[in-house]
Amino acid sequence: MKKLDQLRKKIDIIDDKILKLLQNRSKLALDIGSLKNKNSKSSNLYRPERQAKILSRLFLKKSSLFNEKDIFNFWKEIFFHQTTLQGSIDFLIPENLKKLEKKIIFDALGNNIIFKTYKNFPNASSKIKDNNNKFLILPFPGKTKKADWWISKHFKDLFVISAIPFVCKNKSIPKLVVVSKNKPILEGDCSCLYVSPILIKDEKLKKINYFKSHYLYRSTNLLNYNKLKFLGAYPNLKI
Repeated sequence: MKKLDQLRKKIDIIDDKILKLLQNRSKLALDIGSLKNKNSKSSNLYRPERQAKILSRLFLKKSSLFNEKDIFNFWKEIFFHQTTLQGSIDFLIPENLKKLEKKIIFDALGNNIIFKTYKNFPNASSKIKDNNNKFLILPFPGKTKKADWWISKHFKDLFVISAIPFVCKNKSIPKLVVVSKNKPILEGDCSCLYVSPILIKDEKLKKINYFKSHYLYRSTNLLNYNKLKFLGAYPNLKI
């Protein structure tokens, strides 16, 4: 029992250090938030590309005791907590999202996330366009009524900035995407989404959908072709 007590005391000391480090990290997050508030161009608080960069670095430090999934589950809560320290962020979701899709959102963004539902996509998109820190969570672009937003005129001036699940298996298609008025910041490995009214044959483009005379493409490159509209991009973070 004496040995057990000694080990527990060592854990208590480590817990104190972890808490102190998290407090220091929170102070830095507040400093970053203050700097963002002074600069309207960088006032967007949700930065998935920054989170992906941090996680990619930490994944390299995995071990048999602490793998990528463990790292992600811990850090997603840290990200959410310290992002909300900087300011308020709102996530809007369609009211017809299934329970499984909502679970995927919690798994990706943390159990403490609070989101609001909406019925009307045009109204919801207008709210997003008025605020840097309001975001839509939508089904990945598809052919169903709730997933055809990518061909809507109301999607103009909006961009895909992240995918859900945030960590995907290699070459898999995400279930959902996060949409913002802010253009995605392209850092590291990412998937760019494009739409075109014509079929484009290019090895840099992969056709992943076709609906109502619109082609949806995915590429790891930022392209600037005639008749090719940029829908946004999301970090490729894989386990």
